[in-house]
Amino acid sequence: MMRANPDDAENRAFLKIDKKYTPFLLKAIEAVRRTSWADRYDVNKVHISMREDEYEGRGCIVVRFYAAELEDDNWMEVTPDDIGGAHVYMDAAGRAVLHIAIER
Repeated sequence: MMRANPDDAENRAFLKIDKKYTPFLLKAIEAVRRTSWADRYDVNKVHISMREDEYEGRGCIVVRFYAAELEDDNWMEVTPDDIGGAHVYMDAAGRAVLHIAIER
């Protein structure tokens, strides 16, 4: 059996998510789709970031959705209305949604 060349453009992934974070991403998408934020922004056309964080002293994973890309050039000038952010905080151990913060 031939092995794929990792330098082959067709075989390179543009995004890789560790399998331990997949349930958080899926749950966050499901949660944000049930908010009024999803009435204003198309969840299929947003920028997404994930990171480990804390919420009320608990270890959590926060998944952030942005309607516009936040960049080094605009982070000082951009307003919440410009980027249309929604942030889903989930318990790191049990994946329960702890809080959804909407920026308007």
